[in-house]
Amino acid sequence: MKEKLRLRDVRAAFRLIGDIRAAGSDPAQWRAQLVRGLRDLLNAVLVISSEVHVRPLAGKSKAGLVRVIDIGWGCDGGDDVWQTQTDSEAKPQDFMLTVMPNSDTTTLDLNQDIPVQPTVPLRGGTSYVLSQYPLPHLSAIDQLGIYKDVTDKPFTRAQHRLIRLFHVELGRLWTRDALDRARDPGAELPPRLAQTLAALQSGCSEKEVSARLGISKHTVHNYVKALHQRFGVSSRGELLAKLQPSPNGFLPQFSVR
Repeated sequence: MKEKLRLRDVRAAFRLIGDIRAAGSDPAQWRAQLVRGLRDLLNAVLVISSEVHVRPLAGKSKAGLVRVIDIGWGCDGGDDVWQTQTDSEAKPQDFMLTVMPNSDTTTLDLNQDIPVQPTVPLRGGTSYVLSQYPLPHLSAIDQLGIYKDVTDKPFTRAQHRLIRLFHVELGRLWTRDALDRARDPGAELPPRLAQTLAALQSGCSEKEVSARLGISKHTVHNYVKALHQRFGVSSRGELLAKLQPSPNGFLPQFSVR
């Protein structure tokens, strides 16, 4: 028999989403609230909320290695929230990630994220749950790791679904606002993508961008495709329209670019 979600837990999860939105766009303003809130909601001993960026490694592509930057905010039994960052050389599958199909990683510079997606959205056990949510328009993965002591009451299937429900709602918040209310997306882009975008906004054709930046037309075309993917558009007109100034509002931000 399928376990039912408790209404009070669902309400608490949505209240936490609302509190996060109200806290603002800077992770420093809401990550602490996020990990503390999930710890209390799930009676966990440790919660880690992290963002994962995957980037190319010079000369390591044949070995299947990439650079994985994992920035985490953690909270255990105390009120303090601590932050960690790991920067490692690994295979995407070591982090339960796969490179998105049809991604051309050969033309990316070393500061440009590789589009990846989780191999499985949620992995759950009795004492540990990992939920990963892809944010392709931000070229990153948002992930939640939640732990219980082996001596405590174990996670239930209903709690697995509650964690995933919470993460999907959080991801929708990122998607909706990051795409629809972006005030200055170019400021968050890797240097070459930012330069390409600025040239397009000034009215340059791809050929003119190539001449201005001193790079091949093929590379420029790949940068334009990356911009389309990042902002969820299919044409230059849609891209430029998306970047028009919009009213101030919630704009989630990731730390590494």
